[in-house]
Amino acid sequence: MILALLGSLAWAGDAAEVLACLEVSDLACAQREASGLGDSPSDRVARAELAFSLGEFSQARDLYQGTEKAEEPDNHARKSKLYRLSADATADFTTVSRGDVTLRYRAGMDEVLVDEALETLQAAHDRIAPILGGAPPGGVRMELYPTAQRFIDASSLPGTAVRNTGVIALSKWTRLLVSSPRALGHGYAWKDTIAHEYIHYIVAWRSRDKVPVWLQEGIARSHESLWQVDDPMPLAPVAQSLLAEALANDSLVPLERMHPSMAFLDSAEEASLAFAQVSTMVVYLRKIAGNDAVSRVLDLVREDRDALQAVADVGTGGDVAAFMRGWKEDLGRMSLVQKKLATAPTVLDGAGDELAADPLLGKRADLAKFARLGDMLLDAGRPDAALVEFDKAASGADGPSPAIAARTAEALLALGRREQATAVLKASIADYPEYAVTRRSLGRLLLAAGDVPGALAQFRAAADVDPFDPDTQAALADLYGATGKSTLAERHAHYRRILQSAEPPPSSR
Repeated sequence: MILALLGSLAWAGDAAEVLACLEVSDLACAQREASGLGDSPSDRVARAELAFSLGEFSQARDLYQGTEKAEEPDNHARKSKLYRLSADATADFTTVSRGDVTLRYRAGMDEVLVDEALETLQAAHDRIAPILGGAPPGGVRMELYPTAQRFIDASSLPGTAVRNTGVIALSKWTRLLVSSPRALGHGYAWKDTIAHEYIHYIVAWRSRDKVPVWLQEGIARSHESLWQVDDPMPLAPVAQSLLAEALANDSLVPLERMHPSMAFLDSAEEASLAFAQVSTMVVYLRKIAGNDAVSRVLDLVREDRDALQAVADVGTGGDVAAFMRGWKEDLGRMSLVQKKLATAPTVLDGAGDELAADPLLGKRADLAKFARLGDMLLDAGRPDAALVEFDKAASGADGPSPAIAARTAEALLALGRREQATAVLKASIADYPEYAVTRRSLGRLLLAAGDVPGALAQFRAAADVDPFDPDTQAALADLYGATGKSTLAERHAHYRRILQSAEPPPSSR
């Protein structure tokens, strides 16, 4: 917290008011109070903090020079480093604003993200904010970092925490910090993540930043898909698998372990399980108390009610034990995926090939060698022999592999076994819906079969995870054109041209 970091130093007047506003995520309040600031060291600290929250990092860095006597030494050193790293990480960024949204990003490949990032944020502002009781005034600011390392530098999160859990987006300092999908080895659901971080921004403002991490994440994860659908999307299959196993083994993550951030949990598996737990808690709350239940909880927490007690007050008349019991009983009634599905390793900034980011092969080098041999045989025109190697690669007991599914389908197709290839891909997508490689493969098969709507859905899903494949963008341009959506067709044709002229994305099969 900003004020807590100021330690015992005396603060008064407008500077203290500015920092108090920023402490509760009220940017409009901070800007009003800043009108009376001068050039004293304490005023410069407050002005620097405000500039930083507005994304003016170079200004924050410069304002902070010479303010050593205004803050505790450790705090001053930390903030000096953060301002400098943030300025460096965004030095080549471009700014664009539309409606209530301001976006900063690096020109080049990430231009293919701009339109949909802005549209997603605006849709979240229009559709989700009213459910939560309203949005902060003054719109929303987001930075889109081209690499995970730049995100790490600007976020203040330790690199080890990001690599352990795969948390590569953050809502902090009244801004959203989001990594480009190319920062992860297989992309990620970047549009839902944008909405997720915006929800954090709303919740922090609505509650004066009093909501603990477990409830913050439960609200964000359960509401993140509402920017495009009317009801929360079901848990991802991997999350269902982890939750089913934890229920069977009585190994749920305690709520207190989720503090101060999911990024500090021990692994991506533990983080995914924690997200699944708190998401289902909030979905259950909405189920028993109505869609405005979360807004009512935020009102109570804002008035200093304990968060779990507030949830119980709204959901079960104040009985915490009854709420927790009802939630677990509700979980027991869910048709959770029971088979073992692995969480993908966190592969940042192109470290390793496609197999390194695969849930199975990324952790099993002994099996990955069979996949690579199969690739060689497939390239040599021997699909039957390639299938033998792909079967060996899929023989591990650690769960299925999207990479092997795509390769197996390619070999089956080369042997004329189209129906089998389609079945393999559909089964893989049911297990791992957020893998562009299988989505693209199925899209090509459906397009060849004349199923234009089906092919469009698969290529659209692929781009929502990995928009940096030129062939995917070309397919979307053609398919939108074929369905009479000329504006979208031209958009994706433009994206394809950007990708062909920009630096190449990480290689993938």
